[in-house]
Amino acid sequence: MAIDDIKLVSLDVDGVLSEGKIVVLDDGTEMKEFDVHDGHGIRLLYRAGLLAAIISGRASKAVAIRAKDLEIEDVYLGIHNKREAFDEILGKRSLDASEICVVGDDLPDMPIMRRCGFAVAVANARPEVKEIADYVTKAQGGHGAVREVIEKILRAQDKWADVMARYLD
Repeated sequence: MAIDDIKLVSLDVDGVLSEGKIVVLDDGTEMKEFDVHDGHGIRLLYRAGLLAAIISGRASKAVAIRAKDLEIEDVYLGIHNKREAFDEILGKRSLDASEICVVGDDLPDMPIMRRCGFAVAVANARPEVKEIADYVTKAQGGHGAVREVIEKILRAQDKWADVMARYLD
């Protein structure tokens, strides 16, 4: 576990940033719910000089909109081989795999979780995913798990006090 070296947090969506339910309306519109605490956590991550990425097996307009709102630049949707997107991020950002935290919940996340520096499974993850994780969140996906991970990283890197300073004035 190399939490001190993390420079980028890669997130799955369904089951991690959202609770994993997909609502499809009669007109085909897809809806997802996102936790505002997770979103603010991503902003804190950026404020501390770290980055976020999304690698999801599903293509979703709702996710694209949310990612843009959160200013996440590295967004890979509809990805069937998450290793390829992971490798692209490594090259684009000039990072080593050990500098990435991957947060996942299901089997497709496992290949990149095995390669990263800090693998995280959310509380509602599949048992096989939890087995390979360096850390399992207390919160479930879509209910503050991403914020929990970000706070853990920022505290471990002694960056928490700096991001908190603006709220203590």
